Amino acid sequence: MYDADSRLAVGSLTSPSSLRPPTGARDLLPREVQRRERLESQLSQVFQRYGYQRIITPTLERLETLLAGGSIQAESVLQLRDSEGTMLGLRPELTASIVRAAATRLSSGPLPLRLYYHGSVFRNSPREEGSTSGQEFFQSGVELIGAGGWLADAEILTLLADCIRCLGQGTTGANGIPDWTLLLGDVSLTESLLSPIAPTAQAAVRRAIAQLDYVYLESAPLPEAARQIGSQILALRGQPSRVLPQLAQLPVPAERLRDLQQLCQVLQEQQVQVVLDLSLVQTLAYYTGIVFQAVVGGEVVGLGGRYNRLHALYSPHQTEQAGIGFTLLPDTLLRLLPPTHQLGETGCRRLVVPLVPAGIPQALALAAQWRQSEPVEMELLDRSPEEVEAYARQCRIPEIAWVQADGSYHVTTLNFL
Repeated sequence: MYDADSRLAVGSLTSPSSLRPPTGARDLLPREVQRRERLESQLSQVFQRYGYQRIITPTLERLETLLAGGSIQAESVLQLRDSEGTMLGLRPELTASIVRAAATRLSSGPLPLRLYYHGSVFRNSPREEGSTSGQEFFQSGVELIGAGGWLADAEILTLLADCIRCLGQGTTGANGIPDWTLLLGDVSLTESLLSPIAPTAQAAVRRAIAQLDYVYLESAPLPEAARQIGSQILALRGQPSRVLPQLAQLPVPAERLRDLQQLCQVLQEQQVQVVLDLSLVQTLAYYTGIVFQAVVGGEVVGLGGRYNRLHALYSPHQTEQAGIGFTLLPDTLLRLLPPTHQLGETGCRRLVVPLVPAGIPQALALAAQWRQSEPVEMELLDRSPEEVEAYARQCRIPEIAWVQADGSYHVTTLNFL
């Protein structure tokens, strides 16, 4: 039963705004889902080869968990309140949730922890008129918790490289991702260069280098020494063979510089195209060591960094553990990957069609037999053979099995250009 109010509510579903998802969200149709599942499967195989295990954390967390000690702005989190008045939020990224789980429920396990994930994140994004709107994104990535030093950094970056290399293989016969570049910075080195600048001027210089804003750096009311340091950091961008000798002449921690040199050597041996960039400052404030972006044609397809102080925020005993991870952006990767019409993307290889009602039991049995090894569709509608073939072509199903009443059948093979 329903009353007048519920009738009104049902009727309102026919309004134009109620027939589409909210701003920032979207439906994923079957073809898109199949491509996404293939991508996630390829990435999962690479993650698992490195010894990583999948973790699934809640989409909804306590707001204080998501803010990561102030590293994430509350305005970027879609918030709500539960029946007890506790402020909750939809996760804007997954690292904080995974580190929380590691610091609590996995705290007694062996280290290091190697964890990977696939999931949605939600963010409040600014709009032109000054308001915000929620947006949903998909992310896949890893977290390595309990291992510090440049060797752990090398594992993460090698894993990132292998993930990008694997994408597109098996669909186009070669790597479907074009040439990519790793932008590599180090927060600790950049901070050491910024340390002589007074805090008020330092914020302005940091803004300029983060946005590569040469004009602002030249025009802002800054002490000349601060302006020179900002310009110096902006110039520390290029091939490791050029940037590393320049860094060696500057007042930076010698141990961190040696670690960066060894890391670049490993990446060179792995044939990763590296651009060192000391102006690379990620938007998340919890990074403490290397930060990086994987870039294809000017588009960021992955990013991450080291966060050695995050674990203590969630540990009941404030225990510190080193951490590093990266996030890949499936939406961008799928846009860059070439579309494919190979089998598997459309689902089924065979369509079983009973030619007469008496052949239905035999057709059902045949379909059940074939489903033991491959996806099979059953024709459910009363369509002519021409209509059935048109449907199979539209769905790119390559074989149609026409079943007689006695269980015999013949197969029509369709060719696709």
